[in-house]
Amino acid sequence: MSAYSQISATVSATTKERLDRFTESQGLKKNFVVEQALLYFIEARRELPDEAFIPTRMVLEDKSFDEVAKLLEKPPAPTAALRKLMRGKRP
Repeated sequence: MSAYSQISATVSATTKERLDRFTESQGLKKNFVVEQALLYFIEARRELPDEAFIPTRMVLEDKSFDEVAKLLEKPPAPTAALRKLMRGKRP
């Protein structure tokens, strides 16, 4: 019996293109990269709490999107509590 198994996964065309470019530029086999990525992901999910994982996509209503865009264009000045936190001190 072989020590290897084949898996199948559907990914976006963009992800496949990125994988193709990455493996080619690094001189790596796709099988190796996919297996290492899966192992890192599984280990991270086992060791870290769920709240450590931030979704890669957010869906906002138009009004909320406009508010976020406005804050990104002109962010407010940092508060004293934020400055303390960034210096490693608890507020």
